Amino acid sequence: MNESTRKITDDKIIFSKFGYITYKYNESLYFKIAKLTYERFESESFQYTFEPFYDIIDCIHVDIPGIDLTLRQGLYYRVNLTPVFISERVTPKNRVNLRDELLEQKMDYYQPFLLALDSPRVYGGDRLTLKSESFFEKNVPQYIDQTDLYKDIPLTLKNLAARRYFNINQIEINDHNRLYYLQIYIHLYQKVSKKYIDKKKKHVGRKKKTISNELLLEISNQYAHGVITIDEAIKRSNLGSKSTFYRRLRELKKTESE
Repeated sequence: MNESTRKITDDKIIFSKFGYITYKYNESLYFKIAKLTYERFESESFQYTFEPFYDIIDCIHVDIPGIDLTLRQGLYYRVNLTPVFISERVTPKNRVNLRDELLEQKMDYYQPFLLALDSPRVYGGDRLTLKSESFFEKNVPQYIDQTDLYKDIPLTLKNLAARRYFNINQIEINDHNRLYYLQIYIHLYQKVSKKYIDKKKKHVGRKKKTISNELLLEISNQYAHGVITIDEAIKRSNLGSKSTFYRRLRELKKTESE
């Protein structure tokens, strides 16, 4: 242990803010993998405190840049230096485009932790970001028991990933059993997601119903001159609906005009 990793204990805190190091699994699923707290002291010293959530980390197998998680420490400290996780995700102080980023975050001074918190900018090196509790309140609905499993499974996993305390069939989800339920629901979520993808593929790219231009013109002329009704025209063309029939006529007229 050296000065940069030894906790400050004999100084008065004048500012404190925390966020969550978050792994983005997909567009709607975010895992809290650690709590990160920034503190500034009366002496002008500052300190970052990492609190890893090993239940999540062990489940999705993700690392935190600059932190040796194999030590399995409950808390990691970075004193009077900006940790790698933060420095990788913010614009350096001497960059000319820094002002634009400060304006985006509605800040009038440079503070790396606050600049990274809920930043709209994306770091390309990994899928980690720093999110506030308000981000999860806004993006993760509270768990409500659902009869539809295809809604219940994603909702349950989102609440597990946000490390919320809630009940599943009168069983309280907490720090002691969360890993067990995470493993189960990630497996179920992957199965549900695959089924939705496969179902979507079946409905995408359906074959366009074929009819020759000559036959379509003949049917169109008969309908236009009152020989057959619109229902008979649709039935003879095998196009299935009025909207499809009229659309194919428009396409045919456009082709002929060209």
